[in-house]
Amino acid sequence: MYQYVKTYIENGAGYIILNDPKKLNALSQPMAAELSEVLEQFRFDPQIRVIVLRGEGGRFCAGGDITSMKKRVDCYAAGIPAPTQTKTNMANFNHLVLYIRQIEKPVVAWIEGACAGGGMSLAMACDFAIAEENTKMSFAFSSIGLAPDMGSSVLLTRRVGPARAADLFMTGRRFTGKEAADMGIITRAVPAEELEENVKKQITALANGPTLSYAEIKGGINRIMYPDLHQCMSLEADYADRLTHSADHAEAVNAFLEKRKPVFQGK
Repeated sequence: MYQYVKTYIENGAGYIILNDPKKLNALSQPMAAELSEVLEQFRFDPQIRVIVLRGEGGRFCAGGDITSMKKRVDCYAAGIPAPTQTKTNMANFNHLVLYIRQIEKPVVAWIEGACAGGGMSLAMACDFAIAEENTKMSFAFSSIGLAPDMGSSVLLTRRVGPARAADLFMTGRRFTGKEAADMGIITRAVPAEELEENVKKQITALANGPTLSYAEIKGGINRIMYPDLHQCMSLEADYADRLTHSADHAEAVNAFLEKRKPVFQGK
């Protein structure tokens, strides 16, 4: 039924598998549309009491789809309209994060291998994010001439504070799942050989727990921590619209595909 996600239900848990392993499960518009549809189905399915996000092929999500970025960059260079506007794209991606926060059921991110950019936004939107200790993570937005999106500005900064957020956003440096847990970005990190058992134990507990209580707890966290999430996403979309037209973004995309270091000019 779906091309970019796989789904199944088991013991009260609804599993959603991001399914574009050749692109390390990078977020694309088609994937976002399918993911949004499944999240809505699972939200209102009475047999599902916890939702699980995972990536196919031992990778969680590599962030934005560089192929789509290249198409947009080439359109701008040729002076022709891109197939979809940046703000439209961002609205679809932002909806995923907002919807995960709105779902009354617990949502668990099962993180393996690699998680970057928008993938980190998805993980932080979840109520529980459990990763391998050696998972490679990054907020690589600046590496491709962009700024944080999908709510990352809020989701990260309110976890780690502005100084550490600036470091992670501006350097785009990699860090491990263990470091992410130590910084409070994710719930916890465990050795790779223990990940499945650890995550499934958490899923089982949530699937058999007081679901109505969880909904009120989640709502309280939203009201205290993220009352302005939608407004901040609107600001991020404005930044993205400007930056996708920049020479530095075009250079970063082309350099990535040509496997070379980008030469940024601040333009």
